[in-house]
Amino acid sequence: TKAAALGDVEAHYQLSCLYRDGQGVEKDEKKQLHHSEQAAVGGHHMARHNLGCVEGQRGHYDRAVKHFIIAAKLGCDESLESV
Repeated sequence: TKAAALGDVEAHYQLSCLYRDGQGVEKDEKKQLHHSEQAAVGGHHMARHNLGCVEGQRGHYDRAVKHFIIAAKLGCDESLESV
């Protein structure tokens, strides 16, 4: 968490995964999304892809597509397939 507090993009992404899966911490969607957003803003392609998945699950398909396009431009093949 110290690295994330200092703005480390990979640390934010890893924390988002931990909170999503409940590994070593209690599952917490709010914290998961916070860390995913921080990582995505920092340019982490999988964090951006995961935000697209969340938006798609919520029925916000226009937002999901925007996240997938950004992630694809960052090199995420999974996002390219999702579009």
